[in-house]
Amino acid sequence: MDDVDALIKRVLRDQETESELGRVRAYRRCIRYAEDELYADHICNLFLLRAAERLGQPPVAVPVVLNRVPLAENAKVTFYYDDDEGPVLVGNREGLDYLGSICSELADSPLPGENVVLDEGYAPFLGESYGLTVYYEDEEWFAALEAGDQEELGEWESEILGRIVRSEDIVAVQLSAPMPSVVALSPQKLYRVSNVAPFDSATDVALKPFRHETDQVRVFSLLDDDGKPLRLAVDLDDPEVNYYYAWHLEQFMSEG
Repeated sequence: MDDVDALIKRVLRDQETESELGRVRAYRRCIRYAEDELYADHICNLFLLRAAERLGQPPVAVPVVLNRVPLAENAKVTFYYDDDEGPVLVGNREGLDYLGSICSELADSPLPGENVVLDEGYAPFLGESYGLTVYYEDEEWFAALEAGDQEELGEWESEILGRIVRSEDIVAVQLSAPMPSVVALSPQKLYRVSNVAPFDSATDVALKPFRHETDQVRVFSLLDDDGKPLRLAVDLDDPEVNYYYAWHLEQFMSEG
């Protein structure tokens, strides 16, 4: 734990954290550092959680275990419910070995609540298969389960779900650098977002250049400085763009 706190201190050594805006930017720096340097390290999500607690930000998580366990090319698994047998999990050698490796890596996590989400419709699942979510929890959680402590279990579920931050929940954006003159947006100004949509290169939008890949690009509907509707496409990893959620705006209003 001390090593993680020391790392957070080093990452934030020249970052202003007195204001809410500074803390938001500081946590985005921590997220970028985690994604670049700790994406396959077991301390990654502990680092992100401790940084979030220090900065008063909702924590996010990186799929560390999936980054550590490569999916075997021939891995095949199906997970379904049978009226007679109940839940049934079937896999070939590579598929079961993959699930076993995931569980083994998850067991080495230093963070209770660490989890792996395997979505239906994606490898290794085949056929009419459910997806599967696997959690690591400590003895305290199982003690609450055995005692039937629904309040504590409810708090646990809320905490875990709170680590999931989705791009569609973004309610405002802010640019730290000027856009081309044809786009009427000003640096440092907060723009309310009315809609978030996937990016389609065939769609007519104002695109802020960042990199060639577009998997992290989203299209935000907002009003420009002239009050005209604008669809702005930006990369979620662009450090020149700040993204805000509802709780950020509530914090700004309470500070004002």
